[in-house]
Amino acid sequence: MKTKVLFFITFIVVLSLAMAACAPTTEATPAVPAETEPPQAPTQETIEQPTEPAPQPTQAESVTIRMLVRPDEGGNVAKYAAQFEQETGIKVAVDFVAWNEITNKTLTTLASGGGGYDIVFMPSADAPKLAAGGWFEPINDLMPESEKPNWLPTVVDFYTFDGQLLAMPWYAGGAHMSYNKEILEKAGVDPAGIVTWDDFMAACKKIKESAAAEFCFTPSAKFPGNFYYNWGTMVLSRGGEFFDENGAPIFQNSTAALDAFQFLKDGVDNGYFNPAGVAMDDYETLIVFGSGNTAFLLDSTWASTQANRNPDLSTITGKVGYILVPGAGEVRSAAYLYAGGLGVLKTSTHKEEAKQFIVYLTSAEAQKHHAIEGANMPTRIALYEDAEIAAAWPGFTELAAQLNYGRFVPTVPWFDEWRRLAASAVQEVMSGTKTPQEAVDWLVAETERLRSQ
Repeated sequence: MKTKVLFFITFIVVLSLAMAACAPTTEATPAVPAETEPPQAPTQETIEQPTEPAPQPTQAESVTIRMLVRPDEGGNVAKYAAQFEQETGIKVAVDFVAWNEITNKTLTTLASGGGGYDIVFMPSADAPKLAAGGWFEPINDLMPESEKPNWLPTVVDFYTFDGQLLAMPWYAGGAHMSYNKEILEKAGVDPAGIVTWDDFMAACKKIKESAAAEFCFTPSAKFPGNFYYNWGTMVLSRGGEFFDENGAPIFQNSTAALDAFQFLKDGVDNGYFNPAGVAMDDYETLIVFGSGNTAFLLDSTWASTQANRNPDLSTITGKVGYILVPGAGEVRSAAYLYAGGLGVLKTSTHKEEAKQFIVYLTSAEAQKHHAIEGANMPTRIALYEDAEIAAAWPGFTELAAQLNYGRFVPTVPWFDEWRRLAASAVQEVMSGTKTPQEAVDWLVAETERLRSQ
């Protein structure tokens, strides 16, 4: 499987233009070290709205297509499935599966013949093994070459295997660093000054000494949050690599993995990091941050947004700011990305109708709704200039800026199992049952075991 590690080159240019056009002159964004406050949302007068309407499917005879997908964030699927049926007469029967069950449910269903589904969700974490199974119909016809410049190139490339597009890019996202504005102000910490992980630890020291918060940070050490939103991104942002092109471990050849383990150990030992994070996933750390007891949150696009605007999950709505994930050495910032795609199964008996619906659900109109209501970053470049998204989504510009420094996770077929092992190593370091060096050595041995199976 080829490694797909391309940066958002096209996206950077578009986003930079959008930010230049929209940012006010008296305020600044915490995503850049020299700035301190988030920008005002762009106005309709300063940003041109995407003009592409949602595709208008043609009328068809009564057909029902079946879809297997993760939970419906923002009611996006339900809304556009109903609208699609009204416009075309094609019914969409959707099975929503919880995040902690979607991988096993999908693999079991596909291995047993497809379960009668026409459309199946392809999360980026599972994409390599889903593609390797040979279950998905190539859909290059849905994105001709002339249309590709309209899409985030990294996401399109990620879902392209051996020249075949196997999933239509639906949304994107990644790891972000959020902070509690009131805690940092109380501790006298300037968020714009947090550029490196050393700066981050210095801020944690001030927060503890000033008693501004119970803890500075709660690590998400439990699978599945640990790799994307804890140790994995910490290694990446230190310039670390995990595997070579053959899947052989190379993280032991630099200090990045070891330093990230030591960072977590020191944070716990010094009383800066919440030791309860050893048993928390990324949703649970969101809840802790939302309670107002910790200063920082390293979490997903969705979670970072909920902390600032969802009163059901957070008591600090409107009091959350964002900075770039800190870096080290020559790395300004880096964080792991994720994405969601929609593919058509080879076993589908309604392939053309299924294609119609995934084009409909990934249209500019539908993606705009998915962004505003579901806190999912668009995969259509023009939507990063959309004034309504920026106005409805506080922090959208800063969160989008982090994607410039992102990359997708390694594409080894045993990555899920390896992530579980990495989480165990982090937990043992945080609890003191392994030293950072012992954790590195053990994980190298476990990696070789997985490769030999």
